[in-house]
Amino acid sequence: MTTYRGTQAVEPGLYLNAKTFRLTTVDVRGPLPGTDGETYRRIPMALMLAAAPLLGLAFVMFLPFIGFVAVAYLLGQKAVQVAGVAATEAVRVVRPSWAPSLAFLSRPKPAAPAADKTEPAPVADAWTEKVEKTLSETERRA
Repeated sequence: MTTYRGTQAVEPGLYLNAKTFRLTTVDVRGPLPGTDGETYRRIPMALMLAAAPLLGLAFVMFLPFIGFVAVAYLLGQKAVQVAGVAATEAVRVVRPSWAPSLAFLSRPKPAAPAADKTEPAPVADAWTEKVEKTLSETERRA
């Protein structure tokens, strides 16, 4: 297998990125995707045709295990999340949230005695005055 660098002009064919194990198909002569730091290897088409049934067999054999691993991963994530919330709540119960040195430093001043108000404050709203006038006229008629 021949080794090529990213952005290098290559012939049409199938190329494997050595770092990410990603296959790239080049249909016409042109540059490979990526940077100069990426390494590609040209895969002969006969080798891929021979390996395709084996890759399919591996996929079919390990598909149920992939499902079990995915479910276990999701359950593990949920368990870690629940344990984190439980630990946070446990610490909140153990740690006191009061500060004894600040107990009487912010005491409010005693309220001044309230003035004796027997009359309501005058209303300066025009609508309210109009309604009160209408009501008082209705009471006089009745």
